[in-house]
Amino acid sequence: WSVERGGQQQRTPPDNSYFVPGYQIQLLKMISSTLSIIFLNLVSLTSGFTIQQKLGSRQYISTSFHAAPDSLEDLIDISDQWDPIKNDLNMVPAFACTNDQGQPLQYDVGTGPLAFFFLDIDAAKDELQKAKDDTKMEGLNLVPFPLGEVFEMAAKKLAMVVPPQKGIEAAGAPSGMNPLGQQVPLFGCMDVVETLADGTSMVPLFLSMDEAKEALNMALEGLPADEQSKFDVTVMPLAGAVQMQATNSDKSFTYVAPRSSLDYLQSLE
Repeated sequence: WSVERGGQQQRTPPDNSYFVPGYQIQLLKMISSTLSIIFLNLVSLTSGFTIQQKLGSRQYISTSFHAAPDSLEDLIDISDQWDPIKNDLNMVPAFACTNDQGQPLQYDVGTGPLAFFFLDIDAAKDELQKAKDDTKMEGLNLVPFPLGEVFEMAAKKLAMVVPPQKGIEAAGAPSGMNPLGQQVPLFGCMDVVETLADGTSMVPLFLSMDEAKEALNMALEGLPADEQSKFDVTVMPLAGAVQMQATNSDKSFTYVAPRSSLDYLQSLE
């Protein structure tokens, strides 16, 4: 994991950078209209998170590899590799400030307009209030979008995914660093698995270091202290996790939405 610095990544949008998109995001608009209901149905599943497989009994299985795509943009064009990953990512909401038609606002970042999608609900709320104060536009709102669709837009340079401030600092960024343009850090232990409703077992990856540590502590219950010390939470960038999942059939991840995001969506009920 490394933190990018310099250039566009450090640019803060000017105060007058909000404007209505000049293009239609039909798919995202369609999905966002029903996304709150979907996520509310997921709350009970996610809040009941358990680790079925105890550590120390790892089984080794054969691994098959796919040819690595040259870039993330190439990956999303390979449907049999990308579509399952996108569906997994879609379990995580990314929040955008939208106009009265549900279209994400765009920001001038110097190389062209980008829609911003926040993975931290509190940062998204702050951005919404700033947009209301700066633009005086009517009907501005926060809308959740599925991260898989947003990730695809970002790979095509149509959007920016903004990671949580606490997340980048937990990954090693200096305190107070602007999260705009930074890689999205994920946290997890590769020895911990979650058994999903369909019976499959996947490694859970979190956007919060604290929530990843909670999951690890659950998995370590009952193990001797000397065994527990062998395991720890590691960090990897979201793009790296996607590439790993695409090229290594033995790597299956479930992306866990932050508890704060699910609490917010539940509050809309």
